[in-house]
Amino acid sequence: MSIRLPPLESLRYFEAAARHLSFTLAAQELCVSQSAVSQKVIQLEERLGYKLFERRTRQLILTEAGASLYPVIHASLIEIRDALSEIESNSNMSKLTVYCMPSFASRWLMPRLHDFHIKHPNIDLHLVAELAEPNFHNEIVDIGICHGIGDQPAMEQQLLFWDYVYPVASPELLQQQSLQTPHDLADTVLIHDSLPQAKLSTSWQRWLVEHGVRDVDCSSGYRFNQADLIVRAAIDGRGVALGRHVLVAREVQRGRLVPLFNECERDDGVYVVCLKKLLNRPQVAAFFSWLQQQAREFEQELAVERIIGDAQGPVPAGV
Repeated sequence: MSIRLPPLESLRYFEAAARHLSFTLAAQELCVSQSAVSQKVIQLEERLGYKLFERRTRQLILTEAGASLYPVIHASLIEIRDALSEIESNSNMSKLTVYCMPSFASRWLMPRLHDFHIKHPNIDLHLVAELAEPNFHNEIVDIGICHGIGDQPAMEQQLLFWDYVYPVASPELLQQQSLQTPHDLADTVLIHDSLPQAKLSTSWQRWLVEHGVRDVDCSSGYRFNQADLIVRAAIDGRGVALGRHVLVAREVQRGRLVPLFNECERDDGVYVVCLKKLLNRPQVAAFFSWLQQQAREFEQELAVERIIGDAQGPVPAGV
């Protein structure tokens, strides 16, 4: 009689729980919740038609069936991992999947990726550019470039550089309108982020309140749901935008955008993140090292103090 094999994921959860004799420790290893491990094991038991564990107070014990199944599953998973590792090590190409926000991808990362390819031609890099951050624990994404992910013990995160926010406009717009103080914004068009509460968004309303400007109506103007579109509209002279330094620094350097009012505020940090257990993979280590070097070069060439200082004089204290 042919028996349908259970899903590999449920066997992974059972193997970890059986090895630790603890759903809690298995959950920590798999970077999931304790209840997720418990549910997966229950589903596996229901599929098999027999119990794998005896659940006692503060104790987990393998049943006879569980004790028979565990060494087979444990050895099989090791063989699968070893085979995959050997295939990858023997391959000329190592796959690496990297996540970042779309605007960061187009304006900061993409212009630099050719350098990575030249230095690491054997790494097949896949870039995932989406607004929603992925679940790093499912290992679909190896590395993320994010503005912080909070305190997650299973994750490694290293600061690349701090980001800054400041108003910018095109030289053509400044030839048509005088924008000497924030109050002059009442006489121009504001370019808004249409998702002001989203991560990495900017808010004219918040910025005006923080700067004590109450005579500017920020209910009108252009609205875009991606920072790349906001930058593009500002370059085209459609109005004044709140720019993120990491996205507009090169445009300021080229003279396509001008920082206004000598205003610059430090915002979130930009981090490179991944699961700690992936750090020993050569392609992950190579990208970490390369990205840190790119961040150092960015700060040396396009430091916010220099960019804004060259454009309009000294940067305010505290930046």
